[in-house]
Amino acid sequence: MTVLPSTEFLHLIIDGQTRNVVRLHERNCTCGRFQLDDIPCPHAMAVIQKFHMDSYKDCSDYYNIDYLLKTYEIPVNPLPDETMWQISEDVSSQVVLPPKGKIKPGRPKKKRGIGGWEGNTVTCALCGRKGHNRRTCRNIPKRD
Repeated sequence: MTVLPSTEFLHLIIDGQTRNVVRLHERNCTCGRFQLDDIPCPHAMAVIQKFHMDSYKDCSDYYNIDYLLKTYEIPVNPLPDETMWQISEDVSSQVVLPPKGKIKPGRPKKKRGIGGWEGNTVTCALCGRKGHNRRTCRNIPKRD
């Protein structure tokens, strides 16, 4: 990858035929992976390595070990056995019925239906009408 700096925070990365713009101060890359994962994408890593910067400061704080430890700081107690649950009367009296949808009889289709806008409309080369080709044409013009 070739790194071409435009400004201090804006860099153009040429990777073969593709070009990506990396904005390190915004944690942004045109490939979209930097914003999605909150960790530097390969284009951002090329900039970070070229200028010998710390790649950990561009990662989200959620990947930090302190955040991981805070996640498990509060103990989570498992639920007791189902026989010991205390369910109120108004909740236990409600009856939940299955959905009213009806399953159609027969085997399901193997292919989905193609809409009119998706299918190719064949045009005959002999008569110019749509819906058939020259091999199946019945409107053969007469020769003199």
